[in-house]
Amino acid sequence: MAMQGEAAPLIQHFQLQENQSCFASALPFRCFQKQVGDLQLNLLTSGTDRVHGVDNIGCEPATLMAQQAIDKLNPDLLISAGTAGGFATKGAQIGTLYVSEKYVVFHDRIVPLPKFDNAAIGCYPTLDVSQLAADLKLESGVISSGSSLEKNPKDQRIIEQYNAVAKEMEAAAIAWVASLYKTPFFALKSITNLVDERNQSEDEFIKNFDYSVTVLNSTLIDLVHYLQGKTINSLGRQL
Repeated sequence: MAMQGEAAPLIQHFQLQENQSCFASALPFRCFQKQVGDLQLNLLTSGTDRVHGVDNIGCEPATLMAQQAIDKLNPDLLISAGTAGGFATKGAQIGTLYVSEKYVVFHDRIVPLPKFDNAAIGCYPTLDVSQLAADLKLESGVISSGSSLEKNPKDQRIIEQYNAVAKEMEAAAIAWVASLYKTPFFALKSITNLVDERNQSEDEFIKNFDYSVTVLNSTLIDLVHYLQGKTINSLGRQL
């Protein structure tokens, strides 16, 4: 999870304990852990920018954090959980939860060169968790990542091309790393703002953040219980 505010309710609910020796001291990432039933739960957040004092959001911190997570913790499953923008025309409301379906893409890496164009967008595979989505009553669809919160017509063209249902800033970066290590991966995103309505995404994000995080964490708690006793093979298959 990119933001500490996104993770705080889950840390509190399960009384996760911080492991301050998990990463090298130069890295800002934080790791909270606990054995929950038969699961070893490791919740990572990206930490704070040491110059500006804000959460390390975006693809660059997410990429490095995912690599460190896999290298240090060797997880059976990697989940990118957080907030995102959605689309009213696709049925989203504030607090709608989407689980990734088929793949995740980058919407702002536009490289109009043969083969580089598709490589930039990525289409990194996700675990097929359609049964999980049905059991937990979650919507599903393609998740799209980029480096800006602000609306951009060029980004929107790629989002529409791949029929993405959520626009956020980390999932594709994490999925790329997961694909390198062949670590099963999926994303879970809670909608804070509706990109296709006449509003400022940043204002809507701030206004709706607390509610969207509450919905997200309620589902994450359900998800932890749902995963008890399940193997990756019983949960789904990597597409």
